[in-house]
Amino acid sequence: MNLTRFQPAPPSAGLFSIFFLTFTFSLFPFSSPALQAQSSTADILQVKFFYDAVEFEKAISTGREILSSGQTFAPDELLFLHRYLALSYYNIGQVDSARTHFLSLLSVDPGYELDPVTVSPKIIDFFKDIKKDYQALAGSGPGPAYTRYVFVEDLRPGAAWRSMILPGWGQFYKHQKTRGYLLGGAFWGSLLGTGISLLQESAARDKYLESSTPEEIERAYSDYDRWHKTRQAFTIASAALWAAAVGDALWSPYSRASLAARPEGGVLLTLQIQF
Repeated sequence: MNLTRFQPAPPSAGLFSIFFLTFTFSLFPFSSPALQAQSSTADILQVKFFYDAVEFEKAISTGREILSSGQTFAPDELLFLHRYLALSYYNIGQVDSARTHFLSLLSVDPGYELDPVTVSPKIIDFFKDIKKDYQALAGSGPGPAYTRYVFVEDLRPGAAWRSMILPGWGQFYKHQKTRGYLLGGAFWGSLLGTGISLLQESAARDKYLESSTPEEIERAYSDYDRWHKTRQAFTIASAALWAAAVGDALWSPYSRASLAARPEGGVLLTLQIQF
């Protein structure tokens, strides 16, 4: 009697859909950095708009409000804000305030230069004098009250390659232990399930191939097919969790300290959510 042997069915489209959606979701954290960046940039550009409109008081109030908002700024944004605050203060005759903002600007970029095309020679000479004294002021102890910025390393690139090697490691590196336990535990649990189901599938396959009667073949094939699909599901889940762990490590926000050193020796420490 000729008995027909069957191969287990391929994974269903639903499983592939779950993998695709999970991977796609990992690329988009809960908050959109792009939208946050656009909003922040629009606010910052208002300072220049008021300055160009010769509304120096509005430029100052807007700039001060942005700096005190608790946002995290890129170095270029800090340069932009302190530049226009310094220029605005200078134009209303508050030279000391202009000086402090130029000093803050130099703490971000000691080699910064003003554009002679857009800035008057008088202000450029004033800035050059401040720049000459900046190094001496930085190491001379008490001096004019101004904010000196200390930039903290972004942990996300390092977290991403760590999670590529060991899912969950990147989250611990970012001090997100709960996420690390959840993502790492889910991945390793799924990987363990893949291994167990692979062993069961192999055993079921051997039993299926050894079957001789139609009843035995049907029963053995049912077991083989079930373990085959279970192993596929765990494999896809493991891949999806790996992608989610890497995506979360690379793109998700995390709490980080932003430091601003005061000239009198104190350090202002604020906790911010970094995109």
